[in-house]
Order: sequence, then structure tokens, then C-alpha cells
Amino acid sequence: MEYILHPRSEIDARIKRLQDRMGELTGAILFESTDLGYFSGTSQEGLIYVPREGQPTLMIRKSQERARQESPLPVQPQKSYKSLKRDLDLPAGARIGLELDVLPYNNYVRLAAALGEDAIFSDISETIKHIRSVKSDFEIRLIREAARILDVGIASVADNLKEGMREVDLAAAVEKSMRLLGHTGKVAFRRFNQQLPMGHLMAGANAALPSSVSSPTGGKGLSLFLAQGPGFARIKRGESVLVDYAGCYNGYLADETRIFCLGKLSAKLEDAHQAALQIEEAIAGQLRPGGIGREIWSLSEAEGERMGYQDFLGGPPGSKAGFVGHGVGLQIDEYPVIGPLDHKIVENMIVAVEPKMIYPGVGVVGIEDTFLVGSTGAERLTRLPQEIWQV
Repeated sequence: MEYILHPRSEIDARIKRLQDRMGELTGAILFESTDLGYFSGTSQEGLIYVPREGQPTLMIRKSQERARQESPLPVQPQKSYKSLKRDLDLPAGARIGLELDVLPYNNYVRLAAALGEDAIFSDISETIKHIRSVKSDFEIRLIREAARILDVGIASVADNLKEGMREVDLAAAVEKSMRLLGHTGKVAFRRFNQQLPMGHLMAGANAALPSSVSSPTGGKGLSLFLAQGPGFARIKRGESVLVDYAGCYNGYLADETRIFCLGKLSAKLEDAHQAALQIEEAIAGQLRPGGIGREIWSLSEAEGERMGYQDFLGGPPGSKAGFVGHGVGLQIDEYPVIGPLDHKIVENMIVAVEPKMIYPGVGVVGIEDTFLVGSTGAERLTRLPQEIWQV
């Protein structure tokens, strides 16, 4: 366990990749904390201006002291928006890229007023998400450690699962084990109005409850303001216990799901679980450079239909997740999406694959693993046994 800072070489390489993709932009101004941390090495409140050519400008409002300790870039104080055009030495008619997928409208209005009527804005968020989808060796090392922490946390279920205990009590034991190994306790989501607890741990029919989160599973949760994840229900013998968690190490994530049971599951759920394992294996076999997310997703759908699980894979009709895999990194919903999008698979992407069978009123079975895309195929980073864990 250590507090890892991002070296100057890492920051410089990221900035260069962004500059190479700016096209006709004068530069990009980034505010979102994860992007700020990615391109500057600190997520303290502020902004980074990355010009198409030359050195970036990092401006921090709070805390400048911590930003200077964390970032390898020079740190300037962020002053009023009114002086920002002058402080950044922006020319008349500047073309500026912004994170329009996450930037609040009020901030946009203030920025537009500060930079003047001749400034032209465009959305650079798609470019950033594609840049971040390909991991460096530095990032891969951190994700490997996140996967190791995750394996330890999920494996702890076997030592803590007892008949009659509440879902939230079992979740607390899992989360404690990971927190003590360095999990930050946060799982970052980029999508608007999307947030996650550290994981989903639900038993029986509760696991099959839908929720608003972009996930195959929901769960009841503990509050209508976070209506997902473990609740107060007590775990019964013979029902599936879904354990779906994100491991985290120094901000980087890995994603994994395993199924546990006190005793033995029904033959129907056992068979469905085996089908999910076959689908994951088929998807993993296609995770190589040049693959296309849409084609891999179509393969998983075809496999599910071939085996007779089209009404359960990813959720029941009308409530399907709409994807079977997603990128992970600093956020849980990164590119590529293994769904109906033409995302190209590139070496050093990190992809979580999650074929799950959802049976409303009964429970959930299935699998999720995090894979590293290599030059000739995929390496599974989450290494726990994939069969149903009988306790």
C-alpha cells in the first residue's frame, strides 16, 4: 500500500496524445476531476489548459499546496474566470475543446462570457475517452494490483457467508478486506446521474431487481437515493449470492463477479451459469487488436440465443443491459463498450466482460472478469475460480 504519484514522463505522454488529436483546435480546457488528474497528476479543484502546441497550464483553486506535491507540472493559482483569457494568453477567435459531456451548464456560460463572443467551443470528451481507453504500462501495473485486491475481497465471502446474515453485513466484511489493502472506497462513474457503491452483493430475487444504474443487476439497496446494491434482506440456503465488486488501487479499477451459494443451486441456475462461462470464453477469444465491440456483442447475443438464454442474458426482455462488456480504468464505464457501438479493440485496453443470466423473482448467475488486451489475445487479470462457490 502506497500513495503513488504519476511521473512526468507519464503526464507528458498523455498530453502529447491529446495534442496530436486536436485537429484545428487552439487548445482544450479541462475541469472534470478525473480528466484533470489524468492529464496533470493532481485532481485538486482547478483546470488544465492544453494548447495544440507547447506546454500546458495547470491552474488550481484548492488545494494548491497539495497540487504542487502531486503534479509534476508547474502550478498556478486559478483566479477569476474574468481574467482567464488573459491568464491563458488565448488569441481572438480561439477554438477551445471542452468536456461537454460532464461540464455543468453554469460553468459553460461563465467560461463563454469570459473568453468572449468570438471564442468557438466544441466537445472533446469523445477524444479524451478514446485516449484513456488505451493503458500505459504504468496504468496496467496499478490495475493488476486492483485485480489482486479484488480477488482477495471476493474470496473472503467464503469465510464470512452464514445462513441468515444480512446482505449488508456480508458486504461490509468484503469491503473491509479490500479497504485494508488500499481500496479507496470509491468507484467512479462518468455518466450523468450514475453512481455506485463499492459493489453489488445481493442474494436470490433481490439480485434480479432492476435499478437505474447502467448495469445488468440492480438490487434494492439501503435507500431510494442509492437504490441498488446490498440491502437488509437475509441470505437463505440454496439461493444464488451475486458478488460483483470493483477493486481499486490508487484510483485504478478492476471488475469481477463470482456466484456463491450456501449448499447447492437448482439445476436450472447451474446450467445457466455454465452457459455464461461459455459466453465469456467466446468473448475473450475475440478480445484482440482489430476486433470491433459491436461484432463481439453480436457474437455474445448469438451464443445466448443458440443455447436458449436470449430471455435472460443481460436481463429479461425490456430490461436488458444493452452491453456485455466495458472498459475500466480510472472510471468503471470507460471505452471500449462491448455493445452496439463500433469501438475498435486496441492492444493494452482493459475490458471487463460480464455475461450474466437474470431471472426475475429467482436470482442471478453468471460471471465477470477483467481482461488485458495483448498483441495476440486477452489475459485474464481477475483470477478466482469461475465455478459457483458452494459454502
